[in-house]
Amino acid sequence: MQLLHVRQDGHALTDRATPDLLIGIRRRIGPQPARYTLGDGWIDIPTDRPHTVAAPPLTDVEYRIDGESELIILAAPALRLAAAIESPTLVERLAPVYERPFHDPMFALLASRAWTEAGRADGLFVDSVAIALLSAMLSAARSYGRDTVPMHPTTDLRFTRVIDFIEAHLHQEITLTDLANVACLSPFHFTRAFRNRHGISPVRFVQQRRIERATRLLLQPGTTIAGVGQACGFADQAHFTTVFRRVTGSTPGVWRAERRA
Repeated sequence: MQLLHVRQDGHALTDRATPDLLIGIRRRIGPQPARYTLGDGWIDIPTDRPHTVAAPPLTDVEYRIDGESELIILAAPALRLAAAIESPTLVERLAPVYERPFHDPMFALLASRAWTEAGRADGLFVDSVAIALLSAMLSAARSYGRDTVPMHPTTDLRFTRVIDFIEAHLHQEITLTDLANVACLSPFHFTRAFRNRHGISPVRFVQQRRIERATRLLLQPGTTIAGVGQACGFADQAHFTTVFRRVTGSTPGVWRAERRA
């Protein structure tokens, strides 16, 4: 985790894409207009009270701040943060808060305390603060997500290429970055467009396709459960069984036995 305490005059700048999830807790901002964009339209930043802005990893963020401001920035490696809370889809789950600054008085208090403790080299406290902030952000994302109006689905050949790529690589690891690169979009914009088009996240879609292929292979003579799992891109038989049960409600062995009976 990295912390920055920033005091700024009016400015225009672009934060270039990094692997970090960026959380900006603005403690003070002038009354002049302030806004930012993730690449598809300007978003107004409130100037009447402190607020928090979050930006996804691997995405350029452009700011236009006309007045003075003071903020604490927390930069957290997205993959490590997702692993810490055992949520591989963390970046996707936070999508609603990237597009709407939110107000939570606890954020400013925790950020200030983290900055103080960071000066004393108390890394454990800073990490704990990051997890607390993340929990609040996830709550805000769930709240915002309930009243988000879906975008019109993207209808171009990029998603045809993505589906073809998934089908051709189901036996291998497929990352969100891989799929976004095929679509020529940032991971954030790709995830949002994909969800609006297919109704589920890219990660869930890939898992469903893996299980669909697995059900076909399980019915072929001579196949083993471990072999089917490997052919469908699962790390091991335990992982295959866990995902298969979640999608179908049964284990691979029971599912196959019922259909061979």
